[in-house]
Amino acid sequence: MSFAGVSFICDGVHVCSSPANGAAGSAAYGYHLLVINNYTRTKQAIPNGFRIKSGKFKLGGHTWHIKYCPNGDRSTISGFVSFHLVLDCDGGDGAVAAEPVNAKFEFSFADQVAKHQATRLRATKVCEFSRDCSAWHVGRFVRREALERSRYLVDDCFTVRCDIMVVHAGAGANGVAAATAAPSMAGAVESFGRLLDTKLGADVAFEVGGETFAAHRCVLAARSKVFDAELFGPMKEGTAASVVRIDDMDADLFRGLLSFIYTDELPEREDHGGEKETSSDDDDDDDDDDNGAQSDQKHKQFTWLQQLIVAADRYDLQRLKLLCEEEMYDHIGEKTVETMLILADHHHCRVLKDACLGFLGSHGNLQKMMAADGLDRVIKNFPSLTKEIIGRFAVVMANKS
Repeated sequence: MSFAGVSFICDGVHVCSSPANGAAGSAAYGYHLLVINNYTRTKQAIPNGFRIKSGKFKLGGHTWHIKYCPNGDRSTISGFVSFHLVLDCDGGDGAVAAEPVNAKFEFSFADQVAKHQATRLRATKVCEFSRDCSAWHVGRFVRREALERSRYLVDDCFTVRCDIMVVHAGAGANGVAAATAAPSMAGAVESFGRLLDTKLGADVAFEVGGETFAAHRCVLAARSKVFDAELFGPMKEGTAASVVRIDDMDADLFRGLLSFIYTDELPEREDHGGEKETSSDDDDDDDDDDNGAQSDQKHKQFTWLQQLIVAADRYDLQRLKLLCEEEMYDHIGEKTVETMLILADHHHCRVLKDACLGFLGSHGNLQKMMAADGLDRVIKNFPSLTKEIIGRFAVVMANKS
């Protein structure tokens, strides 16, 4: 692994950089550091959709830079910090990337880097950088509220590390030979997905909601302690039969659960209505219909994520639960926060619960909710949650005084 230099956002706006030695530029795998000083000023000075560029650096025979968006790179994620990795197709030094460059990359906090970072990076998907698509982004790198409460922000400064692995890199400007990509765990994930699709070697079946699903005991047991106990442990009575029946779950939800277990990706909701979104520039009625359809789709997605959290908690799939929590950030609002807070408290979703309490901690939001009886269910049935809301509000008011 090679160090590809460091860039500094020195006064909240301007950038200076310290390049690495020349050998790093030809390495197929390395990392660049971006140090954000005076984070608060960047948040105040750079609006949503705008960004600050890092200094340029070389890796894998190509020139790159990073874009930092303190208020998100688009309006729908304005509460997040976003980062982009950009290939300089003109190289910045006369070298032109005529062919697409395939690379894997990952952004992380510098002191969050795992011992097996290279293995993690190999498990990510390959992205193609080209003249037509020179940048890939991580839009939801971290929610700003979470960053500001975290241990990573010290003295209004934090450091981000971008790991890059160039796959099948062509010869660079200095004539370095092509690098061979390290074995990828992404291929293993794809293979497990195919295993679910083909049902090859399946040794257990589940009957859920009138449908039958074939699966592999060892895969389920390896991914879930609950399945391990049900299929191999003391709880396994009855599971030796060819079909295991689950009565309190619908088929689509179980299908999504299996999809995550085999692919490690957030399962998409299936729309059995087969509706496609349409738009028209000259028909106001169509625009109204589209807005209604989008609202309906958002509600269905919200319901789907709630169901997944319940299922993930039931089968002890902590990563699935966390993925759902992150997706539910975008659904926090006056009409949903009470339901989300109760769900998060009941199913031990610490991240989502903190986000809901943070929303209610705003004086204006809490006043609106109380005036509209929007927290009646919490107040009547969940006294411990009520105390937490009052405590969070008291802290906010104390900080203002």
